[in-house]
Amino acid sequence: MQKALFLVFGCALGLAAGWLLFFSESPPPPPSPLETTEALENLEVRLQSTRASFERLQPPTADEENALRRPRTFSYSDHLETADTLGVDPVTGEADINRYLRFGELVPLVENEFYTVMTLEHSAPFVTPALKALLDEIGRRFQAGLAEHNLPVYRFTISSATRTAELQSDLRIGNRNAASGTSSHEFGMSVDIVNFRYAYAQSETDLIEVSDPVLSERINDQLEETYRAYGGLYWDHLFGQMTRVLGALQREDRVLVLLEAEQPVFHITVTQ
Repeated sequence: MQKALFLVFGCALGLAAGWLLFFSESPPPPPSPLETTEALENLEVRLQSTRASFERLQPPTADEENALRRPRTFSYSDHLETADTLGVDPVTGEADINRYLRFGELVPLVENEFYTVMTLEHSAPFVTPALKALLDEIGRRFQAGLAEHNLPVYRFTISSATRTAELQSDLRIGNRNAASGTSSHEFGMSVDIVNFRYAYAQSETDLIEVSDPVLSERINDQLEETYRAYGGLYWDHLFGQMTRVLGALQREDRVLVLLEAEQPVFHITVTQ
């Protein structure tokens, strides 16, 4: 009899534990219609506000653009002379790059909080420390300008860095804008910044607060996707901000800027 009672008691405990496990693993109740409506309204308000902020961030004026184009801006020979004077000796191949890296005369160029780096087919992702510092300064100023307009964080894009003479020659086959002869890219002092490509960088401060975790993920995924799309939709407004940043740095004698005509890039050379 005693064994039977223990058996019944044990089965009851097991059944109770099973029910507790079932209820503990049951999915949480869906968000209420009111919470869903409020979250969607908050998302729409945020997106409308961001669109309005983008509209207030003006594309570059003709004068701002022309100040960075030939003939008003510095000639390419100025870029070449500056790079030759201040940069490393022309990079001829991997051995040169390894030597310059070993002595700290070149540093790797990798994406960070300020910019992304495209897959470089005709150049190598290395620059002088002075150019790396300048790129970070460009990013800081660019993002500070966006913050002043209540815009989220975007990063600019680098499409070309250090080139050997051979890579420069290969590039010239498909790019008439590539310099003939020696290029300022060979000295680690120049990069190209794409003028229409800007990548949204999600921040915790951008997130819309929603108590339901599933609804929160859906709403903030939609916000991130739309902000990424805004980087393309409003590229000319972001281009305007970058034009003003680079124009100011050129007036401060920190950089030489050439807004190229046949390629959608800013060719920049650090001057200090």
